Amino acid sequence: MKPYWCTLLVLAQAPALHGAAPRSAYRIETVAGSASLGDGSPATAAQLSSIQGIAADRWGNLYVSDTDNQRVRKISTTGVITTLAGTGTAGFSGDGGPAAAAQLNLPYGIAVDLAGYVYVADLGNNRVRRISPEGVIITIAGTGRKGTSSDGGAATEAALLSPRNVAVDAAGNLFICEFEGHRVRKVSPDGRIATAAGTGVAGYSGDGGPATLAQLAYPAGLAVDRSGALYIADSHNNRVRKILAGGSIATALGGSAATALVTPLAVAVDILGVIYTADSSNIVRAFTPAGKWTDFAGAAVLGFSGDGGPATKAQMTAVHDLAAGLNGSLYIADGVRVRAVDPSGRIQTVAGDGYLHAVGDGGAATAGLLFQPSAIALGFGNLYIADTGTQRIRQVLASGNISTRAGTGAAAASEDGVAAITASLNSPMGVAIDLSGNIVIADTLNHRIRQVSPGGVIRGVAGTGTAGIGTEGSPAAQTALRGPRAVCLDRAGVLYIADTANHRVLRAPTGDAVTTAAGNGSPGDAGDGGPARLAQLNQPSACALDSHGNLFIADTFSHRVRKVTPTGIMGTVAGTGDPGFGGDEGAATAALLSAPRGVAADDNGDLFIADTGNHRIRQVTPDGVIHTIAGQNDAGFAGDGGPAASAQLNSPSGLFLDGTGSLYLADTNNNRVRRLVPDSSFSTDPIAVTPVLTAVSAASLRQGPVAPGEIVTIFGPGIGPETGITGTFDSAELLANLLAGAEVRFDGVPAPLFYVQSSQINAQVPYTVATAGQTHLEVFYQGHSAGVLDLPVVAAAPAMFSIAINQDGSTNSPSSPAPRGTILTFFATGEGLTNGPNVSGQAARAPYPHPVLPVTLAIAGLNAELLYAGAIPGGVGVLQINARVPGGFVPTGPAAVELALGNLAAPPTTVWLK
Repeated sequence: MKPYWCTLLVLAQAPALHGAAPRSAYRIETVAGSASLGDGSPATAAQLSSIQGIAADRWGNLYVSDTDNQRVRKISTTGVITTLAGTGTAGFSGDGGPAAAAQLNLPYGIAVDLAGYVYVADLGNNRVRRISPEGVIITIAGTGRKGTSSDGGAATEAALLSPRNVAVDAAGNLFICEFEGHRVRKVSPDGRIATAAGTGVAGYSGDGGPATLAQLAYPAGLAVDRSGALYIADSHNNRVRKILAGGSIATALGGSAATALVTPLAVAVDILGVIYTADSSNIVRAFTPAGKWTDFAGAAVLGFSGDGGPATKAQMTAVHDLAAGLNGSLYIADGVRVRAVDPSGRIQTVAGDGYLHAVGDGGAATAGLLFQPSAIALGFGNLYIADTGTQRIRQVLASGNISTRAGTGAAAASEDGVAAITASLNSPMGVAIDLSGNIVIADTLNHRIRQVSPGGVIRGVAGTGTAGIGTEGSPAAQTALRGPRAVCLDRAGVLYIADTANHRVLRAPTGDAVTTAAGNGSPGDAGDGGPARLAQLNQPSACALDSHGNLFIADTFSHRVRKVTPTGIMGTVAGTGDPGFGGDEGAATAALLSAPRGVAADDNGDLFIADTGNHRIRQVTPDGVIHTIAGQNDAGFAGDGGPAASAQLNSPSGLFLDGTGSLYLADTNNNRVRRLVPDSSFSTDPIAVTPVLTAVSAASLRQGPVAPGEIVTIFGPGIGPETGITGTFDSAELLANLLAGAEVRFDGVPAPLFYVQSSQINAQVPYTVATAGQTHLEVFYQGHSAGVLDLPVVAAAPAMFSIAINQDGSTNSPSSPAPRGTILTFFATGEGLTNGPNVSGQAARAPYPHPVLPVTLAIAGLNAELLYAGAIPGGVGVLQINARVPGGFVPTGPAAVELALGNLAAPPTTVWLK
């Protein structure tokens, strides 16, 4: 067999759970934070998250995409704010019903037509949705699948590729920018979709010719003027392009020193024809019909200031969108605020308190407001929260009331030796309580560790305030840090610092010199088994110590949890290094994690992990087995009062154990702190809470229908031998269907077996199921039935293995990315029937069969050239795909890979590009 085929067999053979000790199950509840964001009150006292879209109707009402709060908000002409659409929980639901009861997923661009219909680019759902004046929401473009579709069909049947911004003209034509598709689409009033601009390939070309033949690069903001001309913020071409009524395209701004732009994301046009645009400088500029190019709003320094004065003197935080009102005002989506520049040039905030005042201090914590809490700590009877988005450290008393212990709400640097509540912080992401009751803060973007005394005075304890990498051996206050995200203490009170952007963890004893606990300052994941100080970490963002002196590190972008022993040796205790989800009820070191940002350890040998990208809390028990104890695959907010295993979380991060078995977690994107409380009324026995047998794709580890020829993993008790046995080929090059006494039958037909063990079997679904809509699976061990399961059957159930091979033969990873234009090799299963003999268990030989269904594969949203898509030589049930990485403007770093067989899509995976 080929080496890669052997590797795939190993990937599909996660050890089964056997003989595990009883575990606690948990009830989940909220202890701080709420969804009360100011609705029904003046908009200037309301709370908004990152505002990515803004629009004004002809009556003077404003609409904003409150993106991270998963809502669309409306600001009336009287200044009162309400929620127009969205429940606050990311997802897709509600079409045909009230918009306020529907789920959105990252609402971005927004537009309003002359009749008062509101259009929302529901980016995370790859749809555009419309809200009627009566408040009913429907989808008018997009199927929900991220991809590209041809022109001429119904917009509701077309796939969209990252619909980011929208605009609508007086005739009712809707324009949608496909940010990663490098096109602008047009939906006519009859619901048909066509391309308005762009070829789908990133680049710059076409000025003076038809817009449909021109190249765009990551188009963002859109606007329509009174004549019907369409303006496009062509962000990576550093231009604003204009499409005239006849369909030709030209550069309106940018491309020359006279109107230079750098990554423009927003554009608006007022009734006088003045074009406004904002680029990465966060300065809004204006271009008049007379050709005058001026700074319109924003100073050179980022921040928040200037209300009531000239807009050109004001500081702005992050300009994401612009809208021109019929009253002559320009509205600016500035971070977490909406600001307006009136015709006289004065600027004022019209929505958003900026989390400066109305955050609920003095009241119940469960009614208070948090924004992006990152870390938590318990000490001396109180709960402390690093409330990153409000630039504060919050305290929840035993009485349940919340207050601020440090920070003013404004992101800034400030002096030491003053009352902490008068001192500014800048994105505090870590908090701990030392043995003396001092609050220790990772003041992340101030590049310092600071301490608040029990008397409320703040002082610096580590870091210089300037980003850098200090050498060990110096006092902590003289050791430069770069973006520290976490602090933790051992049982003796020694401080450890996750110096995140320097890829290391430092040890800083009080009064002694700083030393390196882990990480050599170079990003990576090497070094297991050797000295931790020489090993590599990749943006560690949380740490914890147990009573034995072991240091645990959430090594975020290595997608692992690492362990440093008291003798200084580095190891991995969870994660393979590849991002993804899988491995529950198996060895933690064979499981997949996704960007973990929280870790905690108890004295019983249990390790708890905030598996942030998977929206789960996972537990590694002393036997080394990993379990999900809270959260589901999808982000959301649900489950309070019930079993944590059925709850939904949204990007959980910091964790803290209270000593009684309860686990506190920062449910970051739900803007809450929640608690998992042991509850014996919920069982963790897999036999009690799951079917006798469970079947999942061996590649994605997800349950679902099966396809003929697919490799599946079957879990259940007592279905195989104590020691795992790997299948072998016989002289006819067929995999055995009876292995160590274990057998699997589909509708009575024996299945080829790759691997069997006491609680796990990997098998190929026989091709004989192809004509059935459902199949009856039965497992036998030692001649006795060990369980049954009925499964639906589909033509294809594609899923990709997490491994990808670079053109040079190396395994693709963050430390070994693929150059653009080179060939990557992927492996999948579940492709269904092929044009070959379709003999179950038969090793593929030339001529190698290909799937009957057409194969497509996209990398970073762009269709990749396929050089081969057929059976892996010498293998069984595995589809090998050789694809060329698109060139051009494909971004470096992690890129989504999307495989489809016909119209059946596989769960996306990730590769790394350079």
